[in-house]
Amino acid sequence: MWYDLLAPAYDRSLDALYRPHRAAVAAALGDVRGRLVLDIACGTGQAFEALVEAVGPGGHVVGIDASAGMLKRATARVKAAGWPNVTLARGDAHAFDVSHLRHTSGAEDADGVVACLALTVLDDWEAAFARTFDDLKPGGRYVILDVHNPAPTLRDRVAEWVAQADIRREVWRLLEAATPDFEMRDLDADRVRIGGRLFLASGTKPAAPPPQVPAAEA
Repeated sequence: MWYDLLAPAYDRSLDALYRPHRAAVAAALGDVRGRLVLDIACGTGQAFEALVEAVGPGGHVVGIDASAGMLKRATARVKAAGWPNVTLARGDAHAFDVSHLRHTSGAEDADGVVACLALTVLDDWEAAFARTFDDLKPGGRYVILDVHNPAPTLRDRVAEWVAQADIRREVWRLLEAATPDFEMRDLDADRVRIGGRLFLASGTKPAAPPPQVPAAEA
């Protein structure tokens, strides 16, 4: 897998570039202290520090990634920091459902989901979003941190190739359609190094409508 090969250089190349924005991701989740946050395509765990601080000692962070190499780095990060409330699982976000969440954390759903530089990389990002949005409980927050560029230059396309990403995708669109309080803003970042505009999108999953009771027959 490509990201297994990329893992040893991933933090050295990207951690400092995106670190200033991790706190904004955690803040966009709202109050998740004591709750469970799911980090999809978590990579080497660059968002864990901000997420662990957000959920507090009584909360839980579950990170999933399909790359064994990236998870090896994430495991080392968790052990070095001594975070007892971070659980890692190898898995595909396209197929991560309640049974997987129950197995990794004992929970039936998540109070928050974050997708940091994930949806532009995943093969079927629509399916990954749909699956993980389904894992989010009503009232929970879904947060996307990613890059968008509708007309990437040759330099941008090289970065796309290295990351195996498609930064032309408008990955916020499904979240915008699914959440009535959708918000999106650009973050102050080096567009040349990143390859486009860095944005933060978030929204709250609405409560399920009450079941309709059939009218009594006359």
